[in-house]
Amino acid sequence: MKYEAQASVFWLTLGYDIKRRSVKNLLLIFFLSVSPLVFAQKFMIKGGDTLLYQETMEIRENGDTFYLGACRTFEKVNGRIMNQSDDHCLRQGLWLITDSSGNYWTGNYHNNHQVGIWKLFDKKNTLLKETEKVSIGNETYKVKEIDYINGKPVIRVDRKFLAFYIKNLVAILVIFFGTFFGRVFVNSRIYNVENGTNFSPIVVYFPGVNRGNLKHSLLSTFTFWFYHYKPESRPLVLISNTMSAIALTIFIGIIAGLIISGGLS
Repeated sequence: MKYEAQASVFWLTLGYDIKRRSVKNLLLIFFLSVSPLVFAQKFMIKGGDTLLYQETMEIRENGDTFYLGACRTFEKVNGRIMNQSDDHCLRQGLWLITDSSGNYWTGNYHNNHQVGIWKLFDKKNTLLKETEKVSIGNETYKVKEIDYINGKPVIRVDRKFLAFYIKNLVAILVIFFGTFFGRVFVNSRIYNVENGTNFSPIVVYFPGVNRGNLKHSLLSTFTFWFYHYKPESRPLVLISNTMSAIALTIFIGIIAGLIISGGLS
């Protein structure tokens, strides 16, 4: 009986130990399987080679210690490249930035400026905040900010016109200057038909220049609407008046929109 009791205790202890080791092994396997989803590998590019990121220590003459890192770096998260910096250490492309509390921001950088839509999540992946930024040159402007309180959006900033204006700035300027200066050449032809002249729409003033051509050039530039004209000028007048309407609408729209949206502050 004594030996049977000892054997029972032995097998129970052994079974408990095996179960404990199995649980540990399962936890270890689980941790290794999910760790790529949590941690990212950081790399650097030196001399055309992709290497694991590392800092070099430098001790200056005054005894200060500096840790120097490479500029051209990136991280690989779940096979996706993000958190890139270029040769000048400027942040580029998609970034994921985690704070000390476990919350994280995700969005895009361009030349170290946050652009486009950025989102803030807590450590449970619940959306907390959303912002949108647009940039002109080195200046960045916030055009949207939404806080999510108990899952409901609360709009803090909403500057739709400014966002549209900056995003489409190139197209707007092309249309504005195209219509504004294009109408000068159309107006010149209209005045030549109306007055029986053959003046140029653009003239550079200097002593001795034909004053008639100078007057013609000024009229062509600053006439924004034709009311009275010869029948043969009608097709050109329709073109000129349409171009003037487009140019003036864009100009007035930009000024009014910037005033309403609060300007570029």
